[in-house]
Amino acid sequence: MGPNWCLLPPELLQFIAEKATSLADYIRFRAVCRPWRSASSPRPRHLPIQVPWLMLPYNSYGIGDSTRLFYDLSASKIHRIHLPETRRAQVCGSSYGWLVLHNGQVTSLFNPITRATISLPPYTVPPSDLGIAPLNVQNAAIFLGDCCINNSALCSTHNFSVGKAILTSSPMDTGCMVIVHTSSLWELAFCKIGDERWTVIQYHGVGPTDWYDVCDLSYINGVLYTLNPDGFVTMYNLISPSKTELDCEPISSNIYLAQGVDGDVLLIYYHGITYDDGILGREIEHTVYKLSNDGEPTWIKVNDVGKNVFFVGGGCQAFSLSSDHLQLPGSAKCVYYDSRRTEREQGYLSWYNHKIKLGKLDNETVTDISGDLGSFQINGCWLKSLWLTPSLL
Repeated sequence: MGPNWCLLPPELLQFIAEKATSLADYIRFRAVCRPWRSASSPRPRHLPIQVPWLMLPYNSYGIGDSTRLFYDLSASKIHRIHLPETRRAQVCGSSYGWLVLHNGQVTSLFNPITRATISLPPYTVPPSDLGIAPLNVQNAAIFLGDCCINNSALCSTHNFSVGKAILTSSPMDTGCMVIVHTSSLWELAFCKIGDERWTVIQYHGVGPTDWYDVCDLSYINGVLYTLNPDGFVTMYNLISPSKTELDCEPISSNIYLAQGVDGDVLLIYYHGITYDDGILGREIEHTVYKLSNDGEPTWIKVNDVGKNVFFVGGGCQAFSLSSDHLQLPGSAKCVYYDSRRTEREQGYLSWYNHKIKLGKLDNETVTDISGDLGSFQINGCWLKSLWLTPSLL
């Protein structure tokens, strides 16, 4: 009779479990038997940052089943995960392994690996006002008659949607904030985990389309940066409430905000493959710029991005991880991105073919690393792809 591995001492099992560096291996370890599961923490803090997965588009109107597709870069495979929590919900952000789900008047945080959910304040409760660009009640009432007013704070009760949401840290950390950009009168707001109401950062409404003034958000070194479609960046200090518009020339549209591994404020500009008279000029489809505060703020093209490894999704999402933390060969100085190409059009609907490409920023080459991931719509109710860093925390 062979040894009974279930009878290993708990302290030895814990020691073995803490040697695992792969989230998948750690989950397999805990699934062996009850003693192994009891000896290992369900929320291990020793695991390093995991290689991101790409969450592929799905229909947020609830048409079809609740199976979501995630492409795992490290395993080069698609995981099919049943997530009924995402049915009829919009995914408006992904940070620290958590998805930000929005459904009607409800926004919540959801970890697709642990299935944990954290509720956020309802939007029906009038928000507080941080004091940056105070709410303009008179102008707002012109465009939205059905609202509640409380101490000069407005709360839209209809047609409230979240365009983008970010987390300032892991929800397990004290002081974690969720920052949202909405299509309501609030525009920008935040709450801390456990708050009973949102706090408005800015409202400067002059019309119902003002929410397009922000296409990307990033929280870097205690400062919120917003990016508009014309490439202009605004800084919001949430500690000593103030707003600063960066006086520098915009680069172009199709750009993303990101924090570098050294804390730099970066813009990733997508310009596509370049051609000169029909001849391929260069393959690399992204250029990186860094915000320089030496004198007048300006964007400087970065030729050497160091240990930054960028991940660019389909919904104004970009972030950087250090190549020291990723078990991906040759991953330094590169961009992993969802490359979408129109496959076919049917009336007003367009179907896009998805594949993950690796762009090397140092030698300006592009490699297809995933093959065809499938064809999806990117219209109306179909959500765009985004990256998820799987976590058990």
